[in-house]
This record gives sequence, structure tokens and C-alpha cells, in this order.
Amino acid sequence: MREAFGVYVHIPFCARRCDYCSFATWTDRHHLQRDYLDALHRDIGRSVDRPATTVFVGGGTPTLVDPDGLAAVIRSIPVVDGAEVTVECNPDDVTVEMLATYRAAGVNRVSVGVQSMVPQVLASLGRWHQPDNVERAVEAIRAVGMPTWNLDLIYGGAGETLADWERTLRRSVWAEVVVGFVVLAVTAALVNAAPPSSRTSNAISAAAPPRPATAPALDVVTGACPAISSTIRSR
Repeated sequence: MREAFGVYVHIPFCARRCDYCSFATWTDRHHLQRDYLDALHRDIGRSVDRPATTVFVGGGTPTLVDPDGLAAVIRSIPVVDGAEVTVECNPDDVTVEMLATYRAAGVNRVSVGVQSMVPQVLASLGRWHQPDNVERAVEAIRAVGMPTWNLDLIYGGAGETLADWERTLRRSVWAEVVVGFVVLAVTAALVNAAPPSSRTSNAISAAAPPRPATAPALDVVTGACPAISSTIRSR
């Protein structure tokens, strides 16, 4: 059996910084994007010494940089046949043309940063995208025939209620543009499962929806919205 080997590519540029983010990102260095992509080429050439079984491009906001430039970086990474190659996507940035460029470079999975489908919860997290753009992004995913994708959700934002969480789940799972996909992963991050850092304290609420401290993410999903429990567990 081939030994698993993963490559993570970090894109540190953001239009603005989310309140819960503790990653190395910048909002004022966009003039360095081309130089940074060139540096990634060089670093991959001297650091990746075998074909990767998985590639994950995260950030930051990968969809903020030139799609052709990012595609060139992805192509420079040697991969095994059948490797999973993922790019994180901000729903406001996604276009059919962008995703087609990624697909041509070998990307076969995208992770859409939804976090919430409720505007006031998004605001509490310091997110600025429009919930309706999530459905537009999914339509683009369908249009290019992306084999696999997921919606990335956050549970426990400041002031978020169980009704808010159920609204997010229902729009994410049952939206017309989503129904019919064989693969739909709901990744729930519990933002107040660990002590807050100084950076994330304003995104975490002491009044977050109640749950056991050790509750698995799936139980949080199904407990908030029992009507879709069997659907999620069967996927």
C-alpha cells in the first residue's frame, strides 16, 4: 500500500480578517500575491519529494488570488493517480470560470466557507459574505461537474440560537440547488469548544446554544434539527 503523503498550501491573503481566525493571514499585502505564488513554486520544487495522496489549498482566502496563478501552483505539485485535491472557497468569490480553471488543474474537491446562513450570526463571526451567494456558488459547482464538495459550517457563534442553527442546516442541506448531490459533507466546528484566544473572544458567546462540552459535531447537527437527522447520518 502506498504511504499517505499530504501537501498543504497556505494562501495568506484576505479582504478582511474574520473575528475567529488565528491563522497567519494579511489584509494589506495584496501587492505581494504574485511574488508569493512564485515563491510557492520554488518551495514546492525543493520540498515535495514524492507524489502527494492529498493536496489541500487553504488560507486565508485562496479564491482571492488569481485563479490561473493558483492553478499553476497546484499543477506543480506531483500527485498520485486518484489524489484528492481541494481548494477552500469563499462563496462571494466563486464563479464558473474560476472553478473551471481549478478543475483543469486537477482540483476535484472544493470546501465552501459558509459558516452560517443567518446574517446576524455571520456578522458576529466577522464574516461578510451574503447567504444567497452560497446557493450561487453551489450552482457553479454543479455547472463545472466538481466531483466532491462540502459546506463548512460553524456552530456556537455569539448570540446564535438553536433556531438560527436549524435555519443554517435546512438551507444548507435542503436548498433546491443542493438536493440530488450524492456527496454532501457538513463539517461543523464548535467555536466555543475550547478556551477563546484574545483574537476570538468577541466571536464566542457565553449564551451559545446549550450542549454537552464533549458533544460530537454530528450530535449537534442532528440534535438541533431532528427532521434531517436520518438524512445526514445516511450520507
